[in-house]
Amino acid sequence: MAIVTADDLRKRFGPEIDRLADRNGDVSADAGVIDAAIADAEAEVTAMIGPAISGVLPDPAPDVLKQLTAVVARYNLCRRDVEPDHPAYVAYKDALRQLEGIAQGRIELPLNDGTNAADTPPVVAKAPKWWITDEALAPMMPGRVP
Repeated sequence: MAIVTADDLRKRFGPEIDRLADRNGDVSADAGVIDAAIADAEAEVTAMIGPAISGVLPDPAPDVLKQLTAVVARYNLCRRDVEPDHPAYVAYKDALRQLEGIAQGRIELPLNDGTNAADTPPVVAKAPKWWITDEALAPMMPGRVP
């Protein structure tokens, strides 16, 4: 299942996508560049949220996941050589924070929209239990004897 397509990127970011995918300077997107950026983005996104997902993602993917994957793919097209204040880099870092929030259960990923819930088994998002808590760290505070 593809989370986003090249057309999705073009709709979201406009002609910038083809410009970024023009590696040889002939004013057109080079073959396979956009698809490779999308594949890398999807791998990164699914790896980040993998610990929070039990089951497979529904098809189509939730809109928030499409948006985050598109942002990561755009950053991949920039060849990861942009300055820290570049809009693509800022958006990428924001997307990573959101994906981290999904993986940790702080941000809910809507996995089923109800339209095909009867046809597919429910997918559940979960987060690992937090082991670093104030209570767990208390014995390590200064002045405490183990």
